[in-house]
Amino acid sequence: MTWIAVAIVLAIVELGLFLIVRLQRRSFQWLITANDEVPALDSRALQKYLDGSFDPHLGWVRRPNTTGIERGQKGEIQFHIDAAGARAGTPAKSAPLVAAYGDSYVFCRQVEDDETWEAQLSRQEGIGVLNFGVGNYGVDQALLRYERAELPATVRVVVMGFVPETICRIQSRWKHYLEFGNTFAFKPRFVIGSDGKPTLLENPMRSAEDFSSLHDKLPGIREADGFYEGKFRSLQFRFPYIFSLMRNPVKQVSLIHAVAFRALLRSVGLATPWSENLPFTLVMKDNIRDAHRRYRDSESTDLLRAILLRFRDEARRRGHIPLVLVMPQLLDLKLARNKNTPYQEFYRTLQPSLSVLDLTERFLGSDYQQLYISDQYGGHLSVAGNQLVARELSAWLSSSDAMP
Repeated sequence: MTWIAVAIVLAIVELGLFLIVRLQRRSFQWLITANDEVPALDSRALQKYLDGSFDPHLGWVRRPNTTGIERGQKGEIQFHIDAAGARAGTPAKSAPLVAAYGDSYVFCRQVEDDETWEAQLSRQEGIGVLNFGVGNYGVDQALLRYERAELPATVRVVVMGFVPETICRIQSRWKHYLEFGNTFAFKPRFVIGSDGKPTLLENPMRSAEDFSSLHDKLPGIREADGFYEGKFRSLQFRFPYIFSLMRNPVKQVSLIHAVAFRALLRSVGLATPWSENLPFTLVMKDNIRDAHRRYRDSESTDLLRAILLRFRDEARRRGHIPLVLVMPQLLDLKLARNKNTPYQEFYRTLQPSLSVLDLTERFLGSDYQQLYISDQYGGHLSVAGNQLVARELSAWLSSSDAMP
């Protein structure tokens, strides 16, 4: 009878856990199940993605001569992309001196066109600054965009800007395995070749037809993605759900609890921005901790170093002055208080061979909460945060003989 009772209890727990995950999965994409191995791609959403931002070489990019709107902390934010594919907003009439590539901290989400650090630097120095940032880019994609770009002959400085989490993004080939539910975002990635230099694995999705044959491409994608086994499969709920839970019990229970708490507050009309963002905040914290750990992993840092040195060599070949700009996320700073982070040490080791401007200490020396806007992505830079970046870049330009 004892074993029968145990079996009954386990069956009840298994059924309850299955129902909880199935229910919560509807409103929170980061609780994944076996069904997410080959997710159905919504045809209308896919067509919108193909028409609006798909790029067979880079994965995705902003289309020239387009506009967009996103919800900011104080209302709608509108951005404009010019004919060259750069974000509008730099007012200087002079020819461009600086071109910036990178992720959303280069694009400057959550602020208007004239509030980006590029626009503020342009006004401050009276120079042209081109903003080629793209949301969710890894430094690998940013480098590839730079390598195929035709820049004005007046450009002297190329800034490669990103958040420390880029060390994860460069190991991803399908963002769904890194950011669960991001099912359209396939990308190229580099691997270290036998000569110690980065070798490019092209974007596996080169056309609309490739998306329809996703199932056939998955084995190769999984093999070349650094997160399929170590993250996606590790956090996936599959039968028996109890065993799935026990692989990462603290992480999974915390997430289930946060989603349930959010649903409870919604049901009684007490939802707040904090409770709405709570589940994703837990995800973001875990992502940042993972990124910091990877700066202690030699395979990860070897790949990142090789990509950045390739950027250096390409810039020098084209007669440009290269600068790596590291902009911490708010969660990076919270983890960095009173201690030196692994990523800071890594970027210091690059200094003899490549100019690096890591703004972590500069941000920590300020009232850094005011430098960020609270959003579900962990906080993008506010107008004040972008102003600080512009000031630091202005000082660097003055000391580097880059100014005319």
